[in-house]
Amino acid sequence: MEKIIVKTGIYSFIVPFFLLVAFMKRIESTTDVDGMTSSVITPFPEFFFTIFRYSVITSIIAVLIAIAYLFSMKKNE
Repeated sequence: MEKIIVKTGIYSFIVPFFLLVAFMKRIESTTDVDGMTSSVITPFPEFFFTIFRYSVITSIIAVLIAIAYLFSMKKNE
């Protein structure tokens, strides 16, 4: 049971981290009413901290779901 929870925590941290690094945009463009476009570039430390934060949140949720699932399976036995 402990091994499953640890693996869930590790894999649910690594997979979202790599997916967010690959697909999260660092540059955001907005268009004003006048048609002017402005771009905002997120600095690298803030960018990676945001990705790290989302990965940790995903990992915590996945571990809680795994714990609930394992306790429900144990209760059915």
